[in-house]
Amino acid sequence: MALSLQRDVDALRDGLERWLGRPIGALTRPDPGWSCETLIVDDELVVRLPPLGEGIFPTYDLAQQAAVQGAAGACGVPVAAPIRHEPDPGYLGAEFLVMPFVPGPIPGEFTAGDPWLTGLGDDGDRRQVWDATVTTICDIHEVDRDRIDRLGLRQGLDAELVWWGDYLEWACDGDAPVRLVDALAWCAANRPAEEPEGALLWGDVRFGNIVFDAATLRPRAVLDWDMASIGPAELDLAWFLALEALQVDLTGMSVAGFGDRAEAAGTIEGRLGRRLVDLDWFEVFALVRASAISTRIAVLFGRAGERTRFSIDRDPTLAAAEARIEARTDGARSRP
Repeated sequence: MALSLQRDVDALRDGLERWLGRPIGALTRPDPGWSCETLIVDDELVVRLPPLGEGIFPTYDLAQQAAVQGAAGACGVPVAAPIRHEPDPGYLGAEFLVMPFVPGPIPGEFTAGDPWLTGLGDDGDRRQVWDATVTTICDIHEVDRDRIDRLGLRQGLDAELVWWGDYLEWACDGDAPVRLVDALAWCAANRPAEEPEGALLWGDVRFGNIVFDAATLRPRAVLDWDMASIGPAELDLAWFLALEALQVDLTGMSVAGFGDRAEAAGTIEGRLGRRLVDLDWFEVFALVRASAISTRIAVLFGRAGERTRFSIDRDPTLAAAEARIEARTDGARSRP
């Protein structure tokens, strides 16, 4: 369900026709996500607007997102291109992005139950999907730094930790859950002493943010660059691995044919030309960040008067982070 209000479809149609300079036929909304409002025009164009009212994130810099997506595409990352940013709110009541509609299957949030993935011919096909996804993550990390350093993205672990601390306070109106605050504080206190060179980070690295080619089983477009930044490649890999592992732990179900943590790490190390640094810590940080976003979603549900089963006391994502923190702490105590 949509957490924010949705704009009037007739007003959107009128504004888009004025912007395009032509009539449009079908104007549809895909299943609402947790961030921007998305429209599909005649199965030809995709329009993204910031949420109407409060959103998951405090700001939505669409110009920056367009620039990041354009830089990634120019370096061979599959994206919807070309992308255009319209800053004039006179058309749709807010700035917006316009890009080509890229057809193809998009896996659901629960990969082990996704009908496209489970319906593929055999485990080898699913392995192709997994391999191609990991390769695309590597491609993103190899985007030319000269193209992205000027885009104003936050850079480095210090900036990342500060941003998420500020986010947590904002998301909860200054009343963030103590357990979540403590988990983030542990991340800050135990961050890796060695920080690898930064790369472009996609941020929200999930199968559900990729349009695939049903024939080749390769990504056709990487979607949703809201969380893009510059930092160690471990940040992206940890988000990808930790959230997939959490699904397996909670459901006992995995996708037959998918590779594992060691294989993903090995592939990325081969492309980076170095060993990964403290991937365990990065996975804890990923789970803490994901829990912060879940907490924000629960806050928005509450403000909208909607019931939600989410409770920080029962949040499996935070519990998984805390279990890993405890294991690391116990391990440190047991060492002579």
